[in-house]
Amino acid sequence: MKKIKSLLLLSAVLLTVILLASWSNKENLLNANTIEETKPQETAGKIFVKYKNGTVVSFQSLKLVKGLFSSPHLLADGKVKINPSEILAYQNEQHYAISQTLLADGRKSAVSIETLPGFAIRLVNGRLNIYCKKYLNGNLPVDEYFVQLGFDGKIQKYSPELMKSIIKDDEQALGFFSEKLNVLENISLLQSTASMYNKSILLNQTIALSDK
Repeated sequence: MKKIKSLLLLSAVLLTVILLASWSNKENLLNANTIEETKPQETAGKIFVKYKNGTVVSFQSLKLVKGLFSSPHLLADGKVKINPSEILAYQNEQHYAISQTLLADGRKSAVSIETLPGFAIRLVNGRLNIYCKKYLNGNLPVDEYFVQLGFDGKIQKYSPELMKSIIKDDEQALGFFSEKLNVLENISLLQSTASMYNKSILLNQTIALSDK
């Protein structure tokens, strides 16, 4: 009888250990997938989505799905469906993109070519960020550009006047932009100017630190 009681007690202990281990593994998996939001969250190599409640969740893969019989959405890890209305931003292997709800102005769009409908792709990342969103002009998709100064800066619709006001503290970037304004296409002009501006700012910060 004592032997049976001992076996039952041992079985109960083993079952408790197994259940606790299983619960711990699930908690660790959840914590591994959920990332605390930091600045900047969007870094090369990471695949994630940022939900409207501020939660950022990482995945192994994130694919844009389009088709005749389904509305455009993201498919995470081959099984989790994510609708555009659920999120503010995402990053996959191709790009980092933000919802048009984060844009200060511009046309509302439902075009889905490279990204989710109404989302803008970031072309340049740095102190000065450049975004591009597509909208329909008749039946043709047209690029619309946006600029943002700083990580928390307002994302505004591009205009030459706005761009000049943003880069006015960098004579080289401002001179290049003004000289090439009517020569280069917008995408080349904005990417080149922003890259030049960001490198100049980084260089100045490095020099300032070395002088301390």
